[in-house]
Amino acid sequence: MYFSLYAVLTRIGIRCENHACTILLMERLLSDYFAPAEAILVEKARGARVDAQYYVSREIPDLFCEELIRAAPRFLVKCTGIVDGMSEKAIGALRGRLTEALREEG
Repeated sequence: MYFSLYAVLTRIGIRCENHACTILLMERLLSDYFAPAEAILVEKARGARVDAQYYVSREIPDLFCEELIRAAPRFLVKCTGIVDGMSEKAIGALRGRLTEALREEG
């Protein structure tokens, strides 16, 4: 799911290789494209990946794995649609919003 979201950011011209920052951009910059529930799911998927990669003794519940298996293809299709349908005007607007947000953070 992360790489699907990463593709959307790449289309905009944003290179973000930090999962937490990518999810934050999803929530704040791409809120017109993604529902809050989708950001929560991507965050949970990130947590599951961290647990599986770094904490061998931690188990990921089967129910959550099944949820991810069902959600991931839909999320990929959605991200592909966003990438394919995003106009240069929309990309420029998103870049402008990001630039403004960075200025405000100082």
